[in-house]
Amino acid sequence: MSPAVQDQRFSDTLVFFVNGRKIEDSSVDPECTLLTYLRTKLLLTGTKLGCGEGGCGACTVMLSRFDPEQGTIKHYSANACLTLVAAVHGLAVTTVEGVGSLRGGLHPVQERISRAHGSQCGFCTPGMVMAMYALLRNTPRPEWHQLEQHLAGNLCRCTGYRPILEGFGTFCNGSDVGCGREKCCKLSATNGDSNGFSPNGFSNGEAQGVLGDEASALLHAADLTTYDPTQDIIFPPELKLKPHLHQQMLKFQGPRVTYWRPTSLPHLLRLKCHHPEAKLVVGNTEVGVEVAFKNQTYPVLINPCWVPELSAVKYMESGVALGAAVNLSRVQEILKKQVLTQPEWKTRTFSAFLEILRWFAGQQIRNVASFGGNIMTSSPISDLNPVLMVSGATLTFLSHEHGERRLVMEQNFFTGYRKTIAKPSEVLISVHLPYSQEDEYVQAYKQSRRREDDIAIVNGAMRVRFVSGTSRVADLRVAFGGMAATTVMAVKTAKELIGCKWDEALLERAMTLLLEDLPLDASAPGGMVEYRRTLTLSLFFKFYLNVRKWLSTRVPALVVPLSADEESAIAPCHRPPFASTQTFQQVEGNDKRHHPVGRPLVHASAYKQATGEAVYVDDMPRVERELFAALVVSSRAHARILGIDETPALREEGVEAFFCARDISQERNRMGTFESDEEVFASEKVTCIGQVLGVVVATDPAVARRAAKLVRVDYQDLEPPVVTIEDAIRKESWWGPWTIAKGNLALGFASAAHVIEGEMRTGGQEHFYLEPNAHIFVPKGEDGEMDVFSSSQIPSEMQRMVARVVGVSRNRVVVRVKRLGGGFGGKESRILGVAAPAAFAAARLSRPVRITLDRHEDMLITGGRHPFLCRWRAGVTTKGVFTALDVRLYSNGGCSQDLSPTVMQKAMMCIDNAYRHSNIRVTGYVCKTNLPSNTAFRGFGAPQAAMFAEDVVTTVAHTLNLDPCQVRERNMYQEGDRTHINHTLERCTIRRCWEEVIANSDLHIRQHSVQKFNKENTYKKRGLATIPTKCGIAFDRVLNQAGALVQVYLDGSVLLTHGGVEMGQGLHTKILQIAAQVLNIPIENIHIMDTATDKVPNTSPTAASISTDVNGMAVMNACEELKARLKPFVKRDPAGTWKTWVRAAYSERVSLSATGFHRIEEVTDFDFDTMSGQPFHYYCNGAAVTEVEVDCLTGDHTILRTDIVMDVGQSLNPGLDVGQVEGAFVQGVGLVTLEELRYSPEGSLLTRGPGAYKIPGFQDIPCEFHVSLLKDAPNPLAIFSSKGVGEPPLLLATSVFQAIKDAVGAAREDQGLGRAFRFDSPATAERVRIACQGPFVRKRL
Repeated sequence: MSPAVQDQRFSDTLVFFVNGRKIEDSSVDPECTLLTYLRTKLLLTGTKLGCGEGGCGACTVMLSRFDPEQGTIKHYSANACLTLVAAVHGLAVTTVEGVGSLRGGLHPVQERISRAHGSQCGFCTPGMVMAMYALLRNTPRPEWHQLEQHLAGNLCRCTGYRPILEGFGTFCNGSDVGCGREKCCKLSATNGDSNGFSPNGFSNGEAQGVLGDEASALLHAADLTTYDPTQDIIFPPELKLKPHLHQQMLKFQGPRVTYWRPTSLPHLLRLKCHHPEAKLVVGNTEVGVEVAFKNQTYPVLINPCWVPELSAVKYMESGVALGAAVNLSRVQEILKKQVLTQPEWKTRTFSAFLEILRWFAGQQIRNVASFGGNIMTSSPISDLNPVLMVSGATLTFLSHEHGERRLVMEQNFFTGYRKTIAKPSEVLISVHLPYSQEDEYVQAYKQSRRREDDIAIVNGAMRVRFVSGTSRVADLRVAFGGMAATTVMAVKTAKELIGCKWDEALLERAMTLLLEDLPLDASAPGGMVEYRRTLTLSLFFKFYLNVRKWLSTRVPALVVPLSADEESAIAPCHRPPFASTQTFQQVEGNDKRHHPVGRPLVHASAYKQATGEAVYVDDMPRVERELFAALVVSSRAHARILGIDETPALREEGVEAFFCARDISQERNRMGTFESDEEVFASEKVTCIGQVLGVVVATDPAVARRAAKLVRVDYQDLEPPVVTIEDAIRKESWWGPWTIAKGNLALGFASAAHVIEGEMRTGGQEHFYLEPNAHIFVPKGEDGEMDVFSSSQIPSEMQRMVARVVGVSRNRVVVRVKRLGGGFGGKESRILGVAAPAAFAAARLSRPVRITLDRHEDMLITGGRHPFLCRWRAGVTTKGVFTALDVRLYSNGGCSQDLSPTVMQKAMMCIDNAYRHSNIRVTGYVCKTNLPSNTAFRGFGAPQAAMFAEDVVTTVAHTLNLDPCQVRERNMYQEGDRTHINHTLERCTIRRCWEEVIANSDLHIRQHSVQKFNKENTYKKRGLATIPTKCGIAFDRVLNQAGALVQVYLDGSVLLTHGGVEMGQGLHTKILQIAAQVLNIPIENIHIMDTATDKVPNTSPTAASISTDVNGMAVMNACEELKARLKPFVKRDPAGTWKTWVRAAYSERVSLSATGFHRIEEVTDFDFDTMSGQPFHYYCNGAAVTEVEVDCLTGDHTILRTDIVMDVGQSLNPGLDVGQVEGAFVQGVGLVTLEELRYSPEGSLLTRGPGAYKIPGFQDIPCEFHVSLLKDAPNPLAIFSSKGVGEPPLLLATSVFQAIKDAVGAAREDQGLGRAFRFDSPATAERVRIACQGPFVRKRL
């Protein structure tokens, strides 16, 4: 250390506040994140770890700091998973626990998200609460656009976002105007089902209305607690009175990393001189991800935030100079103020910056990420660098040795991938943004997979200056990101166009030059080569039109104004105000406490989830002597294992052991779902990347993960891996085939007027439950007993697996599941391979072992929804009526069978969707590939089948020039029809749903509006689709059973246990409603503790939309038994109470514990040989109408409106059922539009984590979202005439896909291309743009 640095007085004590409590720590590890510190040191587990890269918002906290110069307090949200705890010195941290609690009272934010039914699995809820809370602390009455902006960094996989928006929207200006209808029900407590709350999560308001009345809202603003900002937690006075904390220089020394915080520029420059390799970190938004997921280590970190020069803002005649450490939110504020106060012409560059910043990451990232950091990370897809390059921004660097250097950002600034011309010891001090000139126009663009909080596919910025008074180009600068290893400028294009007039000739010439300037090799990283090159032309075309519009006002005699059609091409992205309705049938009477069935009660855990008090597996306190497991997984897809060397890992301090196949017997190493075709630890060869080879256990999870990466594995590659379905077909690598046949196929084709063929592909889908896989294994010390705490949908299978692996009988293993932070099928069979190594380690070491996967590991290892390929051939009449259908289905099953055969068989049984087929054959193949095994996912093959069924219908319709709605109606099932699996349809409501949704949506009026819009617009197109669905409900025969245990205590309280798992769907809530109704006692008297294999044995998985059906009936059975036992005491004392009857029964030695059991008799397994059996108990039906708008230049789409009518029987809880409809639908929207799993040719998953894999966000749901539960549709086959609802609504997302295809078809029609074309799912922006064709695609080709 140099004397200059050594002599400085650096403090090594961290001081900050958490929820008003002062924290002082002199042994801080500088690698420790705030999230880890909160959860492990302070035991504040309300803040969740969802992704570890700042992409999901589950870890959101509020940071507050005092600005002594302005005397103000600034509150802002931040991602605790990225924020280093060392960086919060002198700050106040507020977590969800500090906002409100069940004991101390809920904050209105917590109350409203709960009351709005905006918390299902609850894992995202604390982060949502904190994002909203931070907004309110700065803006107590925000505008709607501010709400959307501040929630953009938060993801939810359960709710579909609508209830969150409506709950939080009540804080916004204008929220008290309702929907505009006279006597709007949202402004009065007309339904009253959410009044007040109690600690168990239930509301106690009185319901109104009689049977048959319908309500159209679930949240009523009149009932809500008023928000009073003066009651919020105060900022710690000490931080105001002791500003020296902000001026302290800090040095934290850890085992691997040293962290410095200088507070003066000379100190910073000397540190950088002495440590030229040091990383400067401000928000840690880039370095944090590199350390967590890219195996990077940076021994020296320097935080320059408190160096005044790096936070300074200087206003000059030439522009604005921003300190390099100024965060992006502050940049937005500064530039907005400039735009409002300066002449318009001076701030055109600033407006371009603001347009890009609007879509830059989420609010939490913008609040901490620095302006200079974005430049110096040198990302080739940086959103800001193209604007900086075209604007001529000047960067000021300083170094201790070389002094000051000023550089203009231009083509030569970036020297290679993530490299600049800056010297190692130089520090970026400030960025000068020049004002634009009067004859200058600037615009910036960004195209990404998802509009909000997503990295760019291509971004660009363009600036043109004209000779005054003319349309002749004096100077032009064009820069693009995403087109090379660095941000690049189209130098030749700019040079060649100088002196040209801004007209069609310039445009044509520019297109040719841009293709020369921006070559992109076919094998370029990131793929999408054709799309990316097309985008550069499309974006320049938008710029051309924008400039022409501007010029037409400046030199009208020289430039023709834009037509209305051209105006639409450049209209900025703007979603209309969100609107929604939820229509459901109310229950008569007002005794909600004793007769809760049918009422929209709040989710039983909603309030606990909103306060952070709901406990998930990894929230559980650490057990004495607990160890942490990390998996060693294969890096090859198909190879022989030559050797495993764990020696480097065992040398790491804190590592206790390593286990692999050599430590376990061959018999106990075998595992699998239906076939034992998998291993706990791969023994001889690996068949996919991500296959488990071993497990490291250590005293700290970070140590375990680091050590796991040190294990050396030698491989011998075998033949090239089979990755795609086409690869498997070529090699005939599959399980099956299976065939379903009905009628005479040959005769059907012979009688057809037309025979039409087609092919379609659907992509896979990651479950992306917010709570990653987590399990704790606790050996009990005798008889091989073990307690297991697991995030499992399938406790009994977890019990079976653990018993087998550790070598004991099942009665020695107890698996407990409190709740899941989402499941969707991903926490059924595939979690067993994650849990087994940790269970084995716990048994071998006789110590508790915990394993929690990080998001990237989870996505790599656990598989997802099956990609499918469908090849079909249909015979139809001239009116589009089916005479024959021959279908071949291929799915990508991965490297083991898992549940893939049953997923395929379900798809085959659902291939009809809602349509009759007299002559049909469907054949299914499960392709065996070298990918991680795909598995159960919400819908279990039915969504893929529905997509293919609708592809057949629309292709037939467009080939025959028929209206697709007419073709659907002519083939639609009716009451009494028999399906292709010989199931007679009874109580068939498909046509009722269809007709009702058509009426609700004003379909026929809107069809004309869409046609008119498409005639008037070339660059924007709208599409409309109406889709019915029929989804069979049942498990395989043996799984259609459930048990329950109901225990009554002398105080009258009831403890209830059943075989189902609560994972957000509200199963426990419905079960409590059922029990309260049957026992005729207040619902508050009943409690469900957890799902445990020692209470209810041999449970079926919680899946298939049937859990309420079977578990509810089992609970009813037990409650009826208890009622029967109590009946004599009720008869003896009719004026008594529940409590007195219970005590009387106890005194007479009557058992107050009862078991219940239920099985579905009617369901039998389907026999493919005899075509017999009844695989479904009943069908859940629905219909949807969706309208979309597509930008034909970029491929972007907006869902303008969706109307859904869903038959859920007689709803047990409309609040939960509407939530399931919306949540499933939006998850389906992700499947068919956004979510794309990409693999390398070697079989490596490229899309890991929310940075690369995009699920829908707030801006991706319909702008208008109307859900109606079908009225008067009882289902006598299920509990209280209800129906399963978890999966069927997902199929209705097909309406979004078909609406997009309809819009693309309109674009193609303009160019003389047919509406019948192949269009694969998902309908990503890339696929949409290429399918639209157009001159820029043809020019590219």
